[in-house]
Order: sequence, then structure tokens, then C-alpha cells
Amino acid sequence: MTQDKTLKGYIAISFAMLFWGFSFVWSKQLLNAGFPVFTIVFFRLLLASLIFVTLFKIQGKLEKVRKGDWKKFLWLAFFEPFLYFIGEDFGLQQVSPSFASVIIALIPIVVSVTMYFAENEPLSWRLLLGAVISIIGIAVMTFGPDSNIIFNVKGLLWLLLALLAACGYSVLLARLVKEYSPITITTYQNLLAIPFYLPFVCIFDLRHWGGIVWSANAVVCLVCLAVLCSAGAYMLYSYAAKHISITKLTVFTNAIPIVTICGAAMLGQEALTSQKILGIFIVVAGVLLSQLRKTATAP
Repeated sequence: MTQDKTLKGYIAISFAMLFWGFSFVWSKQLLNAGFPVFTIVFFRLLLASLIFVTLFKIQGKLEKVRKGDWKKFLWLAFFEPFLYFIGEDFGLQQVSPSFASVIIALIPIVVSVTMYFAENEPLSWRLLLGAVISIIGIAVMTFGPDSNIIFNVKGLLWLLLALLAACGYSVLLARLVKEYSPITITTYQNLLAIPFYLPFVCIFDLRHWGGIVWSANAVVCLVCLAVLCSAGAYMLYSYAAKHISITKLTVFTNAIPIVTICGAAMLGQEALTSQKILGIFIVVAGVLLSQLRKTATAP
């Protein structure tokens, strides 16, 4: 039974990575249509919350949150999606995507160390080595002879904020999945994140709404981001966290660029070069290594 649940957990995390990987492709299409960054996140959270609250409230699948746990849910939403995407988005405005991808790829290592001190979760050399190998693979995929590396301290600080947010999110999620279902966690995570984004939408984005091009493709992208990424992927990630350790799950996030590159190649947005294919194989090898269990020795 345990192996069956673990297998389901790996299936869940694989689909979560698939959805998050395509989120960059859909987001790029919305940005090209004139949608500001905060507006995209705000609408995807709003739509996801409306669907989840309506659907699961009717079905009676939303659990009652204990009074003392509302702070945990509020902090969960603050760390991710709010603080994480703030750090990542502002960081990407200051540095090149290739540099940002390598910094973000450090999340599995940073989360592993954090969980060791916060939750007494053992550090595994296989996991750490697998994470390092996957980082090398990401570097191979993103750095090339034509790469324009842009770096400054301000951008690095924003990306470090995203790393810290991922750590806070991981610790809280590890605690909440012991008490609540993935449906409840994801629903309130999205719902409580909306007020954090609203001031940014009003201050930075409202004046740009006139330039938004509403089309059938834009609506489809927005719905996909809401249903598959803000709702589905986070719910699948929470489900996987019930059966697989958080430290192992975070290594899977380094596979997101693989989906993004392949999705962009299918849509003709970029070429799938031999260097990127090599990087993909290295990332996959690193992720697989990180998931290996220690074999029991005979007495």
C-alpha cells in the first residue's frame, strides 16, 4: 500500500512539473498580448479560487480550518505564490534568464538544509549530489556561446528572496499536509494570496490595462494558468508531499526548464539544440539519482 501511494505521489509531482513548465509558455503569450505581470498572477489566482471554492464547497470536500492554523495558511500563501513570484519576477528584470535559472535551481539544496534544521529531516548525499548534477544540467541547457549574461546585486537579492520564500513554503507545507487534504491547502493558499497581489495590481498595472489584447488564445492561456498551474499543480504537489519527503520533491522543480524548453520548441518559440538535449539528460540523471533510496544491508 505504501509503495502504491509513493508511486501515485511520483505521478502527481510529474504532472505538477509538466503544468508548471508550460506556465512559462502561456505566461509569455499573455505578456506578448499586453498583460502586465501582476495582472496575470492576480487573475489566475482569482479564477482558480472561484472554481475551487465553488466546486469543492458544493461537494463538501473543503475541511474546516482550526482557528490556530489560519496563521499557517496565511504565511503559506505569503511565501508562495506571493513572495516567491515577487522575488523571481523582479529578479528576472535585473538579471539574465540563464543566470536566474541557476540561482532558482539552488532551491532543492537550500530547502534540504532548511528542513534538516527546522524539521530534523536527514540530509542525503544522494539527494544533494542529484541536486548538484541537475543544476549542472540546467547550466548546460541555458548557457551557450550566444548567451548574454546579465548580473547585478539587486537582481541577486530578489532571487535570494525567492529562495527564502521557497524554504518557508516547504516547511509550512510539510506541517500542513499532516493535518489537511491537498484540496483544502491549495484552495485557501490561492484564496489568501489574492489580497497580497491586489495593491500591486492597482499601483503598477491598472494604467496598462488599456493595452491588453483580449483574444480567444489569451483567455485559453489564462484559464490554463489558473486551472492547471495555480490550482492543479499546487494540489498535485501537496498530494505528493503527503507521500514523498519535501526535500525529494523540490529536486523535481529543476525539471521544470525541461518542459518549458520542449514546450517552447513545439510552439516554434525556440530551437531544441544538441546542447539543450545534453542538458536535459543531465538534469534527468540528477533528479533520478536524488530519488534513490539507501539499500538495506544484510545483518
